[in-house]
Amino acid sequence: MIFKALQPEPSEPSQPTPPQLPQPAMPEEQPEAQASPPAAEVIIPQNAFLIMAGTQAIPLDKALITIGRSHDNTIVLDDPRVSRKHLEIRVVRDHFVLFDLNSSGGTYVNRQKVTQGILYSGDVVSLAGVTFVFTQDSSLRSPGTDPLSAQSAGDRHTAIFNSSLDALNKKKKGWW
Repeated sequence: MIFKALQPEPSEPSQPTPPQLPQPAMPEEQPEAQASPPAAEVIIPQNAFLIMAGTQAIPLDKALITIGRSHDNTIVLDDPRVSRKHLEIRVVRDHFVLFDLNSSGGTYVNRQKVTQGILYSGDVVSLAGVTFVFTQDSSLRSPGTDPLSAQSAGDRHTAIFNSSLDALNKKKKGWW
C-alpha cells in the first residue's frame, strides 16, 4: 500500500520558481544602526576580601575572579594540590558566588564539598587543602554572620547547589 501526502490540488498549473536569495540592502536603504541597550552594569559589593594564611587580605574588587595554579588566574596559588583552573568567584545579584571548575581536589565551604554556592562573611573555603576565609564588612549582616554571635567562622550552615551531597541525601531517603 502506498500513502500519498495530502496536498491541495492546484487550481492552475504553476511553474516552479527558483529560490530567491536575500539581496543586500543598498547603502541609502540601510536603516541607521540601532544602539544596543547598554549591558547591565555589575555592581561589585564593597569591602569583600579573601584572607589567606590568616595574614594576607586579597580584595575582591572584580566581577569575576579566577583562582588556580595557572598564571592567567586572578589569584595564583603555587600548590600542586590546586588545579590549574580550580575556582571562579562571580558577582551575581550583589553576592559573591563560588563555582568549582571541575577541579581534581575539590572545593569545600565550611567542610562541605560544593560545586557552587553563595559566599557569606566568615565562610571557610578550602581548595584541596589550601584554606582561606571569605569576609565582607557590611552594615546589613546576613543571619549567622554577626561577629558577636556564639557561632564562629565556618560553623554556619552553607547553601549548596548541585553537589554530590544532594545525591547522597536522596539515596538515604530512598529517592532511587
